[in-house]
Amino acid sequence: MDEKTLMGLLGTLEKGELITLIGFMIKLGGPAKQVAEDYCRKNAKLRDGAQDVEEEFRQHWKNAQPTVEMFNTCGGGSKSDEDDIREELKAMEGLLGKQGISWTVRKEVLDEMLEEVASDNSGLTDVLVDLAVKMCRTKEERIYLADFLADYGNSFYKNFAAAIYAENGKEGSADGTGKTGASGTAQSRGKAPEAGAGQKPTSASEYVALANQYKKQGDAERAFRTAIDGLANVEGRLFEIYDYLFRYYVTGKDEAALVDLYRTARTKKQDRDFLTELLYGYYKEQGNYENQKKMLSDLFSCADARKLTKWYHTGQKELTAADFAAEEGKILSTIKERNLSAYFDICMEKGNTEEILDYLKNNRKFQKDGVDAGHRFSKQLAAGYPKEVLAVYWREVDHYAEIGDEESCRHAVEVLREIHEIMEQNSWTDEWNERYNDFIRDSISNPLLIGELAKF
Repeated sequence: MDEKTLMGLLGTLEKGELITLIGFMIKLGGPAKQVAEDYCRKNAKLRDGAQDVEEEFRQHWKNAQPTVEMFNTCGGGSKSDEDDIREELKAMEGLLGKQGISWTVRKEVLDEMLEEVASDNSGLTDVLVDLAVKMCRTKEERIYLADFLADYGNSFYKNFAAAIYAENGKEGSADGTGKTGASGTAQSRGKAPEAGAGQKPTSASEYVALANQYKKQGDAERAFRTAIDGLANVEGRLFEIYDYLFRYYVTGKDEAALVDLYRTARTKKQDRDFLTELLYGYYKEQGNYENQKKMLSDLFSCADARKLTKWYHTGQKELTAADFAAEEGKILSTIKERNLSAYFDICMEKGNTEEILDYLKNNRKFQKDGVDAGHRFSKQLAAGYPKEVLAVYWREVDHYAEIGDEESCRHAVEVLREIHEIMEQNSWTDEWNERYNDFIRDSISNPLLIGELAKF
């Protein structure tokens, strides 16, 4: 039977018969396998164009996210980088007008975006929330967004969440009063009242803007009192007020006030890491080793978890050998509790691979964005522990194949490629062929998986 006839035959079969025959042809290998793969590739192109739109939507966020994260870490960035971010977000907004972006994909991107919103230090929070609102189409999706903003948003967005609840028939408000202060858009946030206008500030940026206006008018005492009032009244982010008061006290060489400010930050917890890092730098510059050491120790408990590896190396470099040796166990314990990935990075540096391998072998939660995201650790361990890593990878393949949706099937086959590469490197060809053929046999009932295997 020639190839054209075979292709025609495949096109006449019912879905169940087609899956069985394709699986059988792939297992046969040779020309039969080639025809089956060609058929799957040809028909994959006929799928709904929504997949392409979804991938493009994801890609625009992937382009923007690292720079947004950097902005959050550094408190902003260059104008050209900001323009690039806005361009990517605008493209995402344009794609939302097209049909076919599922809630699964929108939620995946939304969750990552809201992590950056929670940090609220990029200068782009309003733009991100505006886009997040447009990503949520149904009542349930809008409530999902409101729940996040109510829990993690600043004071403005807690009120905004209350407005979303009201619009969608859910009782409650962010401040427990039943009143909302949001206009329904993020664009109204961040405008500082003019001095003497009688409008009470609500955010740290508004208090600092007002304090700077009083200072410009020559009223230093009123400027200082305004910043102190902001520290007492603001419920959300405080880093701008901490920065203002820190510089004020340093200029006035008021060491006692700096200590009191630090105690306030520890009590309030909000942006404690920002002030602690400022004080760490200040005491280092002053040559006050004991206070520098104290601030560094506190940073391991309160700093952005993504920066813990950096602070570990800072401690190695700037503490005395005796002090670091005495503190290292406690430091590592804190890092392990707060950021397991950072802890494992340090373990890799120290050659403590057994603990990482033990975690991977016993982990039953396969998350693409988890501790071993992108197989960052298992890839490093594969050369020294190929059998152990392969066992982890086969479990992961089975896990995603069992889920069975298109994205999971695609991921399962990506892991299969890694398995194949490791087994080839170790010349385990016969074992690979046996395991792979068994996997194909078990996958016949899933056309999505068979289609992805045809691209293998």
